[in-house]
Amino acid sequence: MTTIASRLIQPTPVIGYARVSTWREEMISIELQTKAVEEAATRRGRYVAEWVIDEDATGRNFKRKVMRAIELIEDAGRPEHELWSWKFSRFGRNRHGVAINLARIENVGGELISATEEVDAKTAVGRFTRGMLLELAAFESDRAGEQWKETHELRRSMGLPAAGGRRFGYLWHPRRLPDGQGGWTIQEERYEALPDEAELAVEGVQEYLKGKTGFGKIAERWNNLGVLNTRGARWQDQGVKVYMDSGFAAGLLYVHNPQAPCGDPGGCKNTEHYTYLAAEHEALIDGDEWDAYKDMRAVRRNTSRRALSPVYPLAGLVRCGLCGGSGMIHQTRKERGKAYRCNARSRRAVEHDAVWVRRVVVEDAVLAWLVQLLREIDAIVAGEVAEPKPQREPRMDKQRAELEHDVAIATGAIDRAFEAYTLGDVPRDSYLRTREKHEKRRGEAQRQLNELPKPQEKPASPVPHRETVVGLIAEWDTISVPSKRVLLGRVIRRVEIRPADDVQVVPAWAPAEESRKRGPGRPPHRPE
Repeated sequence: MTTIASRLIQPTPVIGYARVSTWREEMISIELQTKAVEEAATRRGRYVAEWVIDEDATGRNFKRKVMRAIELIEDAGRPEHELWSWKFSRFGRNRHGVAINLARIENVGGELISATEEVDAKTAVGRFTRGMLLELAAFESDRAGEQWKETHELRRSMGLPAAGGRRFGYLWHPRRLPDGQGGWTIQEERYEALPDEAELAVEGVQEYLKGKTGFGKIAERWNNLGVLNTRGARWQDQGVKVYMDSGFAAGLLYVHNPQAPCGDPGGCKNTEHYTYLAAEHEALIDGDEWDAYKDMRAVRRNTSRRALSPVYPLAGLVRCGLCGGSGMIHQTRKERGKAYRCNARSRRAVEHDAVWVRRVVVEDAVLAWLVQLLREIDAIVAGEVAEPKPQREPRMDKQRAELEHDVAIATGAIDRAFEAYTLGDVPRDSYLRTREKHEKRRGEAQRQLNELPKPQEKPASPVPHRETVVGLIAEWDTISVPSKRVLLGRVIRRVEIRPADDVQVVPAWAPAEESRKRGPGRPPHRPE
């Protein structure tokens, strides 16, 4: 018989978690998962107070919203102590991640519950059963991962993209086509150039090489022509950049290097761990254009946005030779015209002799330097002058090693703090403070490490820049200012100005100084 007291008992609130797997054979809908969880919770006197949903997320790591659900369970101010999911496998398929995050839940008295698997984890048999179910999920994940890896490697060996799909500039002929009778027709998978799209792709690369336009302008032109991307949406600058950087139009595949130390092709964001492989499809641009595109990308990546749309050809390149501050254009008396002057001194941020040199003097000095450089290059090619040898920078190597050591030390400290927290040796607030402290230390060390110039793998030489130098000299008076600025950025690191019209050009291949000599009033060194 139902009593009044039993009717007054309030159901217990819990946290619900649902995840749609990236595995196509396990695309169990969110609706089915939430319905099963809510029905099972109701039968046991619970109700889902808050849902945490991961849509189309892999269970092979914990870089997903499930961490929010765990934090809700850990929150002492919340009444929920149970995390409910459709199956244990929804929680995760990574052995290490499952062990650590399950420990986080249980350390605060919480519990992970499966709506469709009757397991009482409070007993030894229940914990064993849950462990077997989680191990089975990890095994299935590993097996599927190995199969996908083999499939991707096979496709790459055949010169095909790992995941197939459409590519701009090409008509994709997939391996399987519906035959209209419920079956499939098998054909050779290939990519065939589409004349109209291919022409736009080539035009985009060529315009980019001229230094007159960027990815945003290319996207704008394609959108104005009514050309959509492979997903049927309008182009954005990021989409154009990814497409061009992929090298597909050059007949290449951009893949994660199997020999990379990270061993994580799915989540790796280190561009140095990726490489290009030859593909089987027809290339739209030749090798020379592709090499020129990569060179231009490197130049523009190291050039400020303001300098990519400059008013003056030396924008962002002129530096004060006394303090290293930027050289800004300043209007002098009419008979003198415009001149570069030390911006830091004009703002009274430093104290040293007045530094200003007329714009025409600076630009004439740069042109004279280019002419002399061309003679030097021709002399090197003719064997009359020895090519410069690489210069060792022992102090820079030492600084790099020290920063790498700091990053490793901070990472190790974070890992040890997290392990101590999951084992219950330290409270959550102590762990959070410790993590924050070491993350700041690691972030600062990594920032400084990223700003250090990469060690030279081969001798720096001006010879590869001959074509650029010849073009600049020949078209010095006719080339547009933006194009001139981009091309100058290829061969010039900076132009130093000093009193008495002293102008010195530092080439791009010169070894980076560890520190410059400070003149009077020079402020502390700041990375450029």
